[in-house]
Amino acid sequence: MTSSDMTRPAHNQSLSQTETPRLPFSTKSEGQMVEGVTQVHAAAVNGDRQTLSRLLAVSTRKLDFGDQFGRSPLMYCVLADRQECAEILIKAGSHVNLKDKGGRTALHWASYKGNLRLMKLLLSRGADCREKDNEGQTALHLCTRHKLPKCMALLLRQLLPGEIDDQDKNKRTALHWAASYGNLEHVKMLIKQNSNIGIPDTEGKTPLHWAASSRDRETVSCVRLILETTPSVINWQDYEGQTALHLAVADGNESVVRVLTSMKNCNVSALDNVFRTPLHWAAVLGHSKIVAILLDSGADSSSSDANGATALHYAAQNNYSDTVSVFLRWACADEADLEGRTAFMWAAGKGADDVIRVFLEHGVDIQQEDKTGGTALHAAALSGHSTTVKLLLESGAKLEVTDQARHTPLFRACEMGHMDVVQTLIDAGARVDVLDQDGRSPLHWAALGGHACICQILIKWGLHPNVRDQSLRAPLHCAAYGGYVNCMSALMEHGADPNSQDKEGMTSLHWACSKGHLDAVKLLIEYNAFPNHMEFTEDRYTPLDYALMGEHHDVVQYMIEQGALSITGIQDIAAQTIQSAFKGYRVRKVFIDRKKLLMKHEKLKKEAA
Repeated sequence: MTSSDMTRPAHNQSLSQTETPRLPFSTKSEGQMVEGVTQVHAAAVNGDRQTLSRLLAVSTRKLDFGDQFGRSPLMYCVLADRQECAEILIKAGSHVNLKDKGGRTALHWASYKGNLRLMKLLLSRGADCREKDNEGQTALHLCTRHKLPKCMALLLRQLLPGEIDDQDKNKRTALHWAASYGNLEHVKMLIKQNSNIGIPDTEGKTPLHWAASSRDRETVSCVRLILETTPSVINWQDYEGQTALHLAVADGNESVVRVLTSMKNCNVSALDNVFRTPLHWAAVLGHSKIVAILLDSGADSSSSDANGATALHYAAQNNYSDTVSVFLRWACADEADLEGRTAFMWAAGKGADDVIRVFLEHGVDIQQEDKTGGTALHAAALSGHSTTVKLLLESGAKLEVTDQARHTPLFRACEMGHMDVVQTLIDAGARVDVLDQDGRSPLHWAALGGHACICQILIKWGLHPNVRDQSLRAPLHCAAYGGYVNCMSALMEHGADPNSQDKEGMTSLHWACSKGHLDAVKLLIEYNAFPNHMEFTEDRYTPLDYALMGEHHDVVQYMIEQGALSITGIQDIAAQTIQSAFKGYRVRKVFIDRKKLLMKHEKLKKEAA
């Protein structure tokens, strides 16, 4: 499990709250052209009252004509803050509740822009503040993005008490939006109008969740106000199980975390849907000060998530030495995860050297083992962190320690192809001639991974290329199985036998043919591999048989060209040979019998004479 698997709680805002349309300031504006712009649009957006009045005096046919986005000249006036032109258009009969293609009216845009004068004008001419755009948002929703209490007050006067909590498509009320913007005055006004603090949106988030994850400077005051009004919402969880504290921690908002944890009923160890506490989130993001606040507030450092990992695990793997130091100063135990790995071992596996030094300073057991018997040195070797390997060895880690499979750290480095680590371990005195529980050497594992350079290093240090495991398989068998031609070349150049057979009679050519590795097959033939070795099993299959069974047609064709036979072909040849021999025997027998008869006849003839 890595920190990348822990997705930060999102602070999603609808596009309708953040998109500002681009407007032309003439019918042929510089930059991106907007289609459908009439002369009325141009006069409106430029504030040209005389031209606008003249055009409307001639014809009002295009009074509410929309551009490619459905925006009318009145909307252009609102977006460009042209009040006098807006009055001219309205007086000429412009429809104030006309919607653009996004479902927004002129009042939506006036609220979005925070233009109090135009809002008053539109409302006085019959604009409906209850209209919703395509995102389900009213003018009240859009008004919350500005810290303009007069605009909010104007809209609230138009609404009945039950209409204040109208929800958009994401089921968010104006209070959700005001809280997300950290807009304290708007939050106050909405709460005063009895807006429901406990309404969840489509993510299960309440206004408190959004306030806690806001980064506005007034956020702390918004959180306090909501909690003073409705203290019970402090531990409410969204549909991912996250509380406001989870979100505040995820955003690194130390001030909000202090406010939330200061509440007596705050559950500082609340679990989300994957059993992570706020402390997990603080640790994975390296917020050391917040970790200290949470621990000081009684957070459970031993709580483990769905992977069995504690907060300390995540801080350790991300190399947050300051955060790990906080945990260790609090004497937090380094608990093992579901696989028996401690945070110290996670750090080793991630090459988190700074954290490892902190653990070592606090007297960590450097030889601690996971459920497979692996140590921190095994983890570092497997992941290829040579500096970590050096640090652990210098700190007293045992070089030849073995896990349950009797693998030393060298085995793991060879398997994964970490040449620097292999060289570091060998330079430190690691034995290359050790065997695991299956009789395999580090050379077998290097060959299985196709690591030619490591094979060369191991052979250089005295490991024989024809070393056999308990199944009598050599490293060349392993390399052929994977089709690693570079590795195979390195082995055969140093004397690996291409015709050696394992306990079942399988040669390297059998393995290469079975997997369809044509280049490997060609290489073996070049090194004089015999194409017709038969297994020791009852079936007596040849390499060609394996290519045929695997339907590796290119390999089959090449093998036939090299004189390869299937077991059936070999049996047919044997039968023909036997038949030929039998026929020869019969002919010779007839000849001998006739010769004997002739001799007997000659003898009788002589006796008669």
